[in-house]
Amino acid sequence: MIKALLSELDLGELLKALATVRANAVIKIQERGLQGRIYLREGRLIYAATEPGPHLGEYLVRLRLLGIEEAQALVLRQGRENPGTPLGQLALQEGLVSPEELRQALWAQVLESLASLLGLSEGLLVAEPEPPNASQVPLLEGFEVGPVLHEAARCLDEWQRGELNPEAVLRLSGDPTRYPISSEAWSLLELIDGVKRARSIALESDLPESQVYHILHELKSRGIVEEAPIRPDDPLILVVAESVLVRRLLLLILEQARYRVLLPSSPEGAQRILQRHRPSAILLQSDEALRLASEFRKLPGGRFTPLWIIDENPPRGLAWRRLRLQHLPRPFSETQLLSALSSIRRPL
Repeated sequence: MIKALLSELDLGELLKALATVRANAVIKIQERGLQGRIYLREGRLIYAATEPGPHLGEYLVRLRLLGIEEAQALVLRQGRENPGTPLGQLALQEGLVSPEELRQALWAQVLESLASLLGLSEGLLVAEPEPPNASQVPLLEGFEVGPVLHEAARCLDEWQRGELNPEAVLRLSGDPTRYPISSEAWSLLELIDGVKRARSIALESDLPESQVYHILHELKSRGIVEEAPIRPDDPLILVVAESVLVRRLLLLILEQARYRVLLPSSPEGAQRILQRHRPSAILLQSDEALRLASEFRKLPGGRFTPLWIIDENPPRGLAWRRLRLQHLPRPFSETQLLSALSSIRRPL
């Protein structure tokens, strides 16, 4: 086992060394509000993820390889029948994606996660042999460490040269045909409408968020786009979900529909938010949903706020009516979610 501070050990060099000896290892990284994991199998990089950060199911949806309901159904099946089987493997077994499509989604997630982890300068790193009962790995044959490290380092260097505030609202201000710009930049220009925040644009695209903010920064520096003088006062939604995929899919749908989203890392974090803020709605997915809903109703920001429980079956009993709860089915569709929230008044 290797245990060290990131300030003492270079993550990239460690990955190269483990690849050289064809190691089977799990590298865990913890730095304040971020946790990361990197899996190596016979020296190849099998999987990498961060929390908070993108989920493989989210990338399958963003790349339009899976529908929103299909991704949720896979996670539900995974929890009930195959807790040790990776989500991507289930998608392959059911014929929902091809090996090449899964590899495309994996590459996008691994690249974004690894770039985020390479950018950390503080935190604790623990590398240990892969446990014999490891879940979520392997997926396909993985990636060679050298090329993926090189690309992640290149992306990190590019993204750090300049990023736009995710809350910035952009509008077109110049002629983009006067400059040689990339196809990725053109795809983002199509999403700029003068009312969407940069975060909404990032989540609507199939690019890593940090890359989107860098491209938007470059477009702004060239005078092609500018920040709108007034930001729309979009409704604020509090999302509390045990499932990482549900949390990320809610963020994806809501941001694209111009809702601002708060994503606390725990129910305790949600309670702290409700002490200070009054969101327009609360979306709750948890095995202890009724208990949490009762706690939220005691707080200033949750006393009268519309509250939806996301579950396969609606809660039963008097508590359901007493707590004034509404129900969203799981899996939910984009249409069901936005229809439920349509009663929320949006400032003009």
